[in-house]
Amino acid sequence: MKSIVGKILCDRYRVLEELNRDDFRGVYLAEDLGQIGKQKCQIERFHPQYDSEILGSQSWQKVYLAFIEAGNNFKHITQHPQIPQLLAHFECDRDFYLVNEFIVGRSLDDKLSHSLLTETEAIAWLQEMLEVLAFVHQAGVIHLNIQPTSLIDSEGIKFLTDFAGVRNTILFNGKCFNNLVNQDFTSPEQLLGKPDFSTDIYALGKTLIYALTGQIFDFVHAKATEKSLDLIVSKDSKIATVDLQPRLVDILNKMVSPQLSQRYQSAKEVLASLDFEDHNVVVFPPAFLNNSSAIPTTYPLFNKSKNRNRNNSKLFKRWIGLLLAIPFIIALFILFLGINNRGYRDFASYVNEDYQFQLKYPQNWSYQELSDPITGGVVVFTSPLETDADLFLENVYITVEDLSSKSTTLEEYTKIIFARIQQEKGNEIEVYQDRKTKIAKFPARRIIYSRQEEGILLRQMETFTIRNNQVYIAIYTAERAKFSKFLDTAEKIVNSWEIQ
Repeated sequence: MKSIVGKILCDRYRVLEELNRDDFRGVYLAEDLGQIGKQKCQIERFHPQYDSEILGSQSWQKVYLAFIEAGNNFKHITQHPQIPQLLAHFECDRDFYLVNEFIVGRSLDDKLSHSLLTETEAIAWLQEMLEVLAFVHQAGVIHLNIQPTSLIDSEGIKFLTDFAGVRNTILFNGKCFNNLVNQDFTSPEQLLGKPDFSTDIYALGKTLIYALTGQIFDFVHAKATEKSLDLIVSKDSKIATVDLQPRLVDILNKMVSPQLSQRYQSAKEVLASLDFEDHNVVVFPPAFLNNSSAIPTTYPLFNKSKNRNRNNSKLFKRWIGLLLAIPFIIALFILFLGINNRGYRDFASYVNEDYQFQLKYPQNWSYQELSDPITGGVVVFTSPLETDADLFLENVYITVEDLSSKSTTLEEYTKIIFARIQQEKGNEIEVYQDRKTKIAKFPARRIIYSRQEEGILLRQMETFTIRNNQVYIAIYTAERAKFSKFLDTAEKIVNSWEIQ
């Protein structure tokens, strides 16, 4: 397959650089000449071998129709804010092309070449990717290619990329072609050509075990427990002993079970096991792991004086250890404060005494106080104009609503929010994420969905909590194409929110 660098495809996309290429597929960096500023995009080119045994007698027309259908289905799931958006798909000179949003970031594989994931980082990856998979699977799509290279971190936003579904449809008539997948992360049923939704769960589990250990293992075992694995393990299985909490180890092992009956059947099922409110997965700093002084010791009762002397000596050693640790703890605290302050270096403080809250917002953003008794609107923070052609100014809208005298739970109010969104936006709404989070250390919920306003495609994130019989809501709204760009800023605003 020849390179297409320098060509203009579909009279719009100029190919700038070849990123990867094999006999069947090429990946290129391109620029969109139809966009102001010639935004970068990524193009995948598929080159079916019509005369090979792979496609057999399948006609070009049949491949084309399958490509259009698969592309339309794929376009739907790429509306999720953590999946690169499919901008276009077309055929040219009997080759097929997908034009995707270009994500500037670092793959998990690249990160692992320098350092492994910590337990906290692994839990963050696991939770966010499971939420994306829950959305993808609900749309009836299986990723089929989850591995460290397909997980991208872009300024703290985690993306799931490199779906294999469209590629398999075009090149192999919808079947999995095992020569083009990384078998280290591929489930047994996928190798047999019979994948299902739990196939992605298996691959994600294997990816995280690799990210925590740096090697390919079948299972993991926690140092902190002597409990044997609950799963059926063959004598040839490779098992890594790791410094992880036993509950997380159990979750990972169930994800990667080769037996379908023993594996999680859905992403939502795994998320339920990771529910931090009902099942706390406590992550200790490394200095506190395997600390024998933290384990109480029982002594025989028949020699009280010797036991007392031993306890006094042990108590004295603990006090000495604590005193020696104080400077280290203070230094860590100062370092934490310094990092936190640097994160808000270009932010200003906003204080609202009427509603007893304060937060931080970017200095180059403007704000307008509203005091709207109908909507509960209190203040809106608006991003500056980027160019004269900017159609929409990204904003974070803060509202405070009084609840009725009847006590309302967060779950009950979440249902009210969903009903209101559906009523206001009609059938155009698509919800991509509904997750538990925190506002000012209080339990909160976060919902991300898309909508249209005067022909502009928007993406919206509502984060809300209940405090003092009032609902505090932060609504971040951006153009769909810019949602990820301003998401980190919006999250900083929400995370800085302090409610009295």
